Amino acid sequence: MKRYTFLLLLFCNSLIAQKGKTILAIFAHPDDEVTLAPVLAKYAGEGAGVYLAIVTDGRLGVNEHAGIPAGDTLAAIRVDESKCAAAALGIHPPVMWGFHDQLDIGAGFSALQKNMDSIHKLVVQLITKIQPDVILTWGAGGWTGHPDHCLVGNIVTTAYTGRHYAKNPVLYYAQMPAERRYQRGWDYALADSSLLTVRIPLNNNDMTKAKQAWLCHKSQFQPADIESIQAMIWDKEKPVSYFIRFAARSKITGSLF
Repeated sequence: MKRYTFLLLLFCNSLIAQKGKTILAIFAHPDDEVTLAPVLAKYAGEGAGVYLAIVTDGRLGVNEHAGIPAGDTLAAIRVDESKCAAAALGIHPPVMWGFHDQLDIGAGFSALQKNMDSIHKLVVQLITKIQPDVILTWGAGGWTGHPDHCLVGNIVTTAYTGRHYAKNPVLYYAQMPAERRYQRGWDYALADSSLLTVRIPLNNNDMTKAKQAWLCHKSQFQPADIESIQAMIWDKEKPVSYFIRFAARSKITGSLF
């Protein structure tokens, strides 16, 4: 009885601690949030307001098992899948900016630059409107090295560093430790564990909600594949999500050391 009372007190204290806190996650594609799904579910369950913004429409994310061609139909389906995933995680409905997948890179540098400028403005506006305590995005390696991931992470970083926000949020980069490498030649997208000083422990409830969210993305994943992918990202017995905190000096100095 004492054990259950203690656990109940811990749960209630966590709800009190996170009440009024806000998290804003910004990623490139519909389904990118699945790699952080248990973290988003964890904090939403503890009372934080969790928002998700997705930059592109994912219209080029064709997978043979789904049989859906690239284009408007796939983009529309992926909007619905993202809404489903957000509901499963218990977070706010996703903000879908709907930029063309791959950001029109095939149209040349000018089109890409125009999209980057537009995304930057939207990120600034969203941060200003929501006033998050925490911002989550990709680091320089973009988790997998995907160019869209890298680009969006960099845009979020420049929006964060380019001005002072009233709430002074903290920026974190989601990272995969090098020890849990995918074995697909993406070494440059990983991070040494000594740099991953922010480690969020997860529980079974977090992981269950994450799987439910993952299952929403039917155009991208087959149920049989999800557990094996999750096993590449998290240890089954003691799942943890890793982050690098973006650090800026709190005082002016005249030295690099």
